[in-house]
Amino acid sequence: MTRVHALLADMRRSASEESVPILRPECEKILVDVVREKRPVRLLEVGTAIGYSTLLIAASMPESATLVTLEIDAERAAIAKQHIADAGFSERVTVLVGDALTILNQLTGDFDFIFLDGPKGQYLAYLQLLLNKLAPVAVVVADNVLFRGMVNAEENPPRRYRTLVKRLREYLAFVSTDERFATTLLSDGDGVAISYYREHRGESDEET
Repeated sequence: MTRVHALLADMRRSASEESVPILRPECEKILVDVVREKRPVRLLEVGTAIGYSTLLIAASMPESATLVTLEIDAERAAIAKQHIADAGFSERVTVLVGDALTILNQLTGDFDFIFLDGPKGQYLAYLQLLLNKLAPVAVVVADNVLFRGMVNAEENPPRRYRTLVKRLREYLAFVSTDERFATTLLSDGDGVAISYYREHRGESDEET
C-alpha cells in the first residue's frame, strides 16, 4: 500500500500543476469508505482521467474484485494505464477508451458498484443504460452532483450552465424518487450522491 499512497501523492501534485481534474480530497474518504464497507466484486467507473480515483477504488476493493473504468480521452487513458501498471493493478483493472454512452451499451452486467465521475450532464443517461446491468444489490456513487452549489440554489444558474444544472437535478430527482434506490446526498466537496440499489420485487416475488 505504501507504493500506491506514494503514487497517489505524485498524481495529485502533477494533476494540480497540469490542471487535470481529479477527485476532491473531501470526497476521497467517502469513496474509499463505501467500497470498503460494501466490498463489491465487480466495479465500474465512468471517467478515469489519469486514474487517481481508479487507484483509490482498486486499493480499497477486495482482492478478488475487478474494476472496469471508462475514459474518452486516449492520452489521459494511456497515462492512467501506466499508473495502474505502476501500482500493480493491471490484472484487475481494465481501462476502456471511448464514449461512455457507446461503451455502456456494449457492457454486460452485473456490476455491484458504480462510480460516476464523467460528464455531469450525462449521469442520468449513464444510469438508465446501467439499470439492467446492476447486480440485485448495488451502490451508485455520483460525484459533483451539486455543481458549485448551483444545483440546490434558488436563483437561476448562469445561462451556460443551465442545461447541466437541469440534468443534474433530473438525476437527483430520479435516484431520490425511484423505489429501487435509497439515496443519501452529501454536501462534501462539490456534492456526492450515494444511491443504494435493490432490485425491485413485486408482491408475488416477495411471497415466494
